[in-house]
Amino acid sequence: MGHGREPSPASARPHVLLLCSPCMGHLIPFAELARRLVADHDLGATLLFAAATDTPSEQYASVAASVPDGVNLVALPAPPALPTTAPVRERATHAAVSSVPHVREIARSLTSTAPLAALVVDMVSVPARDVATELGVPCYMFFTSPWMLLSLFLHLPEIDAGLVGEYRDATEPIRLPGCVPIHAHELPGSMLVDRGSDAFGSFLSMAKDASRVDGILVNTFSALEPVVGDGTDGVTELPVHAVGPLVWTRPAGVNRDHSRVIRWLDQQPHGSVVYLSFGSGGTLTLRQTAELALALETTRRRFLWVVNKPDEDTASGAFFGTRQREEDDDELGFLPRGFVERTSELGLVLPSWAPQTAILAHASVGCFVTHCGWNSSLESILNGVPMVAWPLYAEQKMNGAMLEVQAEVAVRVHADADGFFTKEEIAGVIRRVMDEEEGADMRKRVGEFRHKAEQALTEGGSSAIALAHVADKWRCSCT
Repeated sequence: MGHGREPSPASARPHVLLLCSPCMGHLIPFAELARRLVADHDLGATLLFAAATDTPSEQYASVAASVPDGVNLVALPAPPALPTTAPVRERATHAAVSSVPHVREIARSLTSTAPLAALVVDMVSVPARDVATELGVPCYMFFTSPWMLLSLFLHLPEIDAGLVGEYRDATEPIRLPGCVPIHAHELPGSMLVDRGSDAFGSFLSMAKDASRVDGILVNTFSALEPVVGDGTDGVTELPVHAVGPLVWTRPAGVNRDHSRVIRWLDQQPHGSVVYLSFGSGGTLTLRQTAELALALETTRRRFLWVVNKPDEDTASGAFFGTRQREEDDDELGFLPRGFVERTSELGLVLPSWAPQTAILAHASVGCFVTHCGWNSSLESILNGVPMVAWPLYAEQKMNGAMLEVQAEVAVRVHADADGFFTKEEIAGVIRRVMDEEEGADMRKRVGEFRHKAEQALTEGGSSAIALAHVADKWRCSCT
């Protein structure tokens, strides 16, 4: 994918500065984007992580331990913390905005050794674009969620201006060009609060920020979202480039559980294991965790479950990562009494962190019960694994709708009238994906998407061409 140039000395290469807000789900694709800029496009890359907490989380430590060669990863000092009761997005935005003086200082020191080619920000850290303006370099946004959410952001000012009442009461879905209709209950939580509230106001301003950059890279590929950035809906003049799927391609820092997990998977029949993980940030309540455990017991299917500690108040209780664990904690004490013993022949339960890329790539995994975080969704597709969609927060319900209705590679779990997922419903959906014809069809379709995703990333593929075009443009702006 390179351009046949002799690599220039690292110091003299045009340099890209990337700023990631404290969202673990953003850091992983950012690290991969930085890796490709260095390895394939002869650019230097410094990746700044706007930390929200003083102690690095277990997930951050794992990414940092295996950051790609040539990429300089820097954790910026955390600002004075907001109360932990503050909403996740507010804490993330606070960290990103507080990081701007550090970004300015680092950008200036970089320009003394190499030409700065661009500043790349995520959806939360657009306020740092002022630094790019001061230094006369382009500011691009790397949008780490699907095009469908970006399209919603770009349309939101216009939709909001025409709306009477609240989004949560809307009876008609939002219809974006080329996307599945978005029903009220599938919208991000920040749109379901009162429109007069600060929470909605800051979400709307984040949506407006999406068009305050010079161009946008999106972590998707055209076979999965065919209308990405086609410009036909007249909502933005910005160049939009699909450069994905950029996911974690390197072995994450190996910990005590890693080899044990792979050894266990090696002993299971092909396609027989249900893998369950709600991402680094996702949490269920105690009652819902217990119900899921009972559902697994009912199915009698083999399973590998990465379980976060329950949280009664929020579905994103581990959003900023989990602390390093004590070896002797009773980590699984919240599971139903006797569950681990009763299912020991069938399943493996891991507390909070596992080598997901290696698990999804393993031939014995037959389906993935996922919160539909975008990284997890793309990893599942890249490994040809069909999904059981159990969205929790942010845009995950939209992702789930797109994966089920448009891509047809997932089946959603449906809640009862109280928003609770019963063991019968959970077990039924797992059986559909693992055993029935519907599951076989999904497996075939996800295999086709896997092939198209790989094609998009190889030389001459749509995503590879898009990234090369942007990298060339950045490099030329330096000369």
